[in-house]
Amino acid sequence: MNVIKTKERLIKAIAKQTNKTINETKDFYNALENIIFDTLSSVNEEQDICIRLFEGISLNGTYISEKTKKNNLTGQVSLVESKIKPKFNITRSYCEKLNDK
Repeated sequence: MNVIKTKERLIKAIAKQTNKTINETKDFYNALENIIFDTLSSVNEEQDICIRLFEGISLNGTYISEKTKKNNLTGQVSLVESKIKPKFNITRSYCEKLNDK
């Protein structure tokens, strides 16, 4: 059976551990979520982003430029719009720490 920690459960657990109210914790959590989203969405062709969220856990945003792509079956050339590619990374030492528990 998988255990899923929802946003609400995380907020309650953080509030309990830090002796803060659920509303204070929710405000902090939502602000953190917004900052992370705004930071990742600010990636552009001149600058990729790496957010070191926790020790050993990071979120990366990479800008993928606009390009043309040729369909191998039809030969039709189409334009692929630029986009931001998010990526989640966990370091080896973090994984080792999890398994040494």
